[in-house]
Amino acid sequence: MATTAAPTKVTRTIGSNIRAESVKGVLSLIKEKGVQVVDVKFTDLPGQWQHFSLPAATFDEDVFKEGLGFDGSSIRGFQAINESDMLLIPDPTTAFVDPVLSVPTLSVVCDIYDPVTREPYSRDPRFIAFKAEEYLKTSGIATTSYWGPEAEFFIFNSVRFDQNAHEGYYYIDSEEGIWNSGTNHTANLGHRPRHKEGYFPVPPIDRLQDVRSKIMLALIEAGVPVEVQHHEVGTAGQAEIDFRFGPLLQTADRLLTYKYIVKNVCHNLGLTATFMPKPLFGDNGSGMHVHQSLWTGDNNLFFDETGYGLISDWPAVPTSWCCISTWMPAAIRLVVISARRSAKWSIGGTGKYPPLYLGL
Repeated sequence: MATTAAPTKVTRTIGSNIRAESVKGVLSLIKEKGVQVVDVKFTDLPGQWQHFSLPAATFDEDVFKEGLGFDGSSIRGFQAINESDMLLIPDPTTAFVDPVLSVPTLSVVCDIYDPVTREPYSRDPRFIAFKAEEYLKTSGIATTSYWGPEAEFFIFNSVRFDQNAHEGYYYIDSEEGIWNSGTNHTANLGHRPRHKEGYFPVPPIDRLQDVRSKIMLALIEAGVPVEVQHHEVGTAGQAEIDFRFGPLLQTADRLLTYKYIVKNVCHNLGLTATFMPKPLFGDNGSGMHVHQSLWTGDNNLFFDETGYGLISDWPAVPTSWCCISTWMPAAIRLVVISARRSAKWSIGGTGKYPPLYLGL
């Protein structure tokens, strides 16, 4: 397996990744859907979306060439005040009509550029993902990587917290939480999942079926290809909604869209959603399984129809991705098993050539 000794410099010029027909498609969508506002988003260094909006009437083809300026000194980890000017170039492939806002709004994710050099910004997470995908093609390892995240979250009715001169506390409440079995503020209808028993009884124990369905439909409306939604193990509204795997940059955009829509659909319903890993003591926390596979053309490098557990010998090479040997005290042992999701290797069960992923 040939690999390059060192990564080559990967860059791009403004507009090099933008197709004219994609731009026309976005402008047509604005007219077709009666869009009044265009909301431009970009990703900051910690991986959060930031945004500002402009009237749809001023959003034309020139924006995709000349960009939109913003102050980079006010964004965490970006620029100093003396070099604050930065440029956003919308990526037309990310555009969708926002399903959670009442004013007709088009959402579009942008790449970040230096307005002077016209080069991509080195701290733009989308550009880092783009460079990783481009480097993979030249590495001799594979031509494409596919990523399938499963991001879990909790849906609560109330979250209060404070830290001040005379107290410090947090208080979480959920109508579905098993601790509310004895409350008597209103008629108590019972039917709540106990700790670690939320996976996954039907309603009325599962009180959030309709909420997750509304989230799912909003995601589909935003172009995210949802595969399944369900209650997760924890009481008090732990949930998971899975969408189809895809290339790195596309999947990263979809994951931020996913988190945005989950939080806003819940907020519009008078609920609050959180992806924090451990909001409740004594019950399951929320994680994000990430399935990965490497391909050369149509060939899945992890799959071998004649191999043990349908696994090729090739994945023995990149298992170091699972650990950092310089500080990991012990090697991670890989377990090949076809039916347990807790295994490090996960094997799909349908089709003649089922997908095989490295679970991270």
